Amino acid sequence: MEAERITIFTGPFGSGKTEVAVNYALHLNRQGQRVGLVDLDIVNPYFRSRSLARQLKEEGIDLVSTQPGLEMADLPALSPRIFSFLQSPDRQVVFDVGGDPTGARVLGRFQPYFQATPYRLWLVVNPYRPGYQEPERLVKLAREVETASRLQINGLIDNSNLGQLTDRRVRAEGAELVTAAAERLRVPVVFRTYTDQALLTEPERAGPEPVFPLKLFMRPPWEGE
Repeated sequence: MEAERITIFTGPFGSGKTEVAVNYALHLNRQGQRVGLVDLDIVNPYFRSRSLARQLKEEGIDLVSTQPGLEMADLPALSPRIFSFLQSPDRQVVFDVGGDPTGARVLGRFQPYFQATPYRLWLVVNPYRPGYQEPERLVKLAREVETASRLQINGLIDNSNLGQLTDRRVRAEGAELVTAAAERLRVPVVFRTYTDQALLTEPERAGPEPVFPLKLFMRPPWEGE
């Protein structure tokens, strides 16, 4: 899981994309990397990494999204600081991008940087979300994102879960679906996430793909504090 300088996380609503992006940025930070997190999610009004700006700053991670005063806007009035991140060769840049063609299209603004600098575009998958239980549907989504962003997905993140109902069976069956989609796309499963080490299956403990721990930050507003 060695990082290119630019890592882009995308995924459909409910995939856990933002949780994964935030945790990955923190992972790089703990390794001593200088990290910038770019919130380009213009689709989801609830689970946005920008809501964690103060906490991430305390961890030493710079977060940027919209221009000041437009933090909650859905139109992509993006801060010029994003370009300064991309122009800093000593900075790891993590993108959190909406996982549909509308969200992915915003990446087109940064094409010159993606052409000049190796990047990783990883699709975060939770096959238990409605509409994504079939590998073919995940493949279709991946192709739509590639067309809109003009970039190539080069890995899947297995984030199979049913929240508090997650058990080893849920993880194992989800892993099969994600693996099937990855095989159709001819890309690797980069890592499989978990929130409780006790739920790791034996194949995950000994398997070829790394497992990646997630600390959960995002909560729906209707759950309160």
